[in-house]
Amino acid sequence: MARTIRNPKIDSRSARAKLPQRPEPYWTVISEGCALGYRRGSKGGKWIARFRDDMGRQHYEALGAADDARDPDNLTAFSFTQAQSKARDVFTRKAREIAGDFVPTDGPFTVADALTGYLTKYLRRGGKASGRIESAARTYILPALGRLPVAKLTKRRLEDWHHGIANSAARVRTRKGDTPRFRPHAMTPEANRRRGATANRVLTILKAALNDAYHEGRTPINEAWQRVKAFRKVDSARIRYLTDDEARRLVNACPTDFRALVVGGLMTGCRYGELAALVVEAFKVD
Repeated sequence: MARTIRNPKIDSRSARAKLPQRPEPYWTVISEGCALGYRRGSKGGKWIARFRDDMGRQHYEALGAADDARDPDNLTAFSFTQAQSKARDVFTRKAREIAGDFVPTDGPFTVADALTGYLTKYLRRGGKASGRIESAARTYILPALGRLPVAKLTKRRLEDWHHGIANSAARVRTRKGDTPRFRPHAMTPEANRRRGATANRVLTILKAALNDAYHEGRTPINEAWQRVKAFRKVDSARIRYLTDDEARRLVNACPTDFRALVVGGLMTGCRYGELAALVVEAFKVD
């Protein structure tokens, strides 16, 4: 059994009660690159695991509530020692994920397992949006679907989840590791369109993970999520035109050798490749 690290500031309920509230957790280093954090809130504290990979990037995972207000049961409330044990499990799993050695947990293959396997492959092939995927999974997918066996997913369950995201309030940007917070839902057409677009983006991530699991042979069915359709007409291009004054300021700010190209684009609407390919014969005086 791993040795329990001591920290007099957070290893007891009475010690933690004396700590001031602050956004940054109180950290205890467990081993190199691995730390257990305690964040004290108005309604009690929470434990957080922090893992640093070989590239120096930090990975955070919420572990659960601290035993500030009730006795620890190692299920819904964790003592300092129990939180360390759970954090070590997270560190081991993260290290294996990053090394590409994903092994599903014992028992049924769950949505959480599918997401872990998908993210492992995504990082291995050099994906650049892992933070966005992890954030969407942590906020929208894992709380509602993470523990469900993939084989028991149904079209109705996934549609209810998808519509639930669209009808929920938008998330407020927070620090990594913070508990997600949401702003009041404005019932306007534009707000509804944006929430629908968010729901579609999250659905895309979930489908990608489940399809990857299906192609890897980890689940024998794919019908449930294949029949769930994204919302229509919720993605809109952001159209923006320069005013005359903005166009003049842009031209004046350009280096001399680049200015002619910018003016050509503004006057004709041509793209860069079209302008670069022009020859003298392409100019018609009339």
